[in-house]
Amino acid sequence: MARRLGVRSIAERIEDAMREVGTLLIAFAPLDAALSEGPMPTAAFLLLFLGLGLTLFVGALLIEKGRTRGH
Repeated sequence: MARRLGVRSIAERIEDAMREVGTLLIAFAPLDAALSEGPMPTAAFLLLFLGLGLTLFVGALLIEKGRTRGH
C-alpha cells in the first residue's frame, strides 16, 4: 500500500508528540528548579521533570525504532 507524501499515521504523530514533550521537560526542568521555592521541592521537581522527560523521549525513540524495523 503506497502512502501519500506528508500523510502520517496516528502512531507517528504520538511519537512526535512524546518526543517534543520529553524534550521540553528536559530543557525546562532546570529553569523550573531554579524558580521553585525551598530546597526539597526544587530537587524533587527537577528529578521528576527530568525523569518524565527522559522517559517520554526514550520511549518515543524505542517505539519508532520498533516500528521502522517492522517495515
